Amino acid sequence: MRAFLLMMLLAGSSAAMAYDSGIAVLTDKSTTMRVYVNGKLISKQSGHYVRTRSTPGLFHLEVKVLNPWNQNWYVVKKDVRVDKGFEFQYKIVFVNRTWPELREIKRYPVYSKYYLYPNLYNRHPIA
Repeated sequence: MRAFLLMMLLAGSSAAMAYDSGIAVLTDKSTTMRVYVNGKLISKQSGHYVRTRSTPGLFHLEVKVLNPWNQNWYVVKKDVRVDKGFEFQYKIVFVNRTWPELREIKRYPVYSKYYLYPNLYNRHPIA
């Protein structure tokens, strides 16, 4: 009986430490990027959309992005504070087609339909 009670407490405590925040980085379709969070590579392949789940806290976000106009790689660094229960979306914007900048665009609750179903991000009404 004690072993069963101990197992139930351990299962409950592991569920309490589950991921409940997120970070998403996106660029234009013609741009590729590599995303590092706290020095760890997140995106295994170069792409235009990277999404990761995390715990709340302060993260050092580093994005290596290819400029489509001059074909040079640039590195953008930013410290990001992630709150509990939200997914933060950032977009790479090129200022005057030369220097990339990381801007926050949206915040979604983690338990909303947008976080659970990523194909709903770009949903358009049918005419």
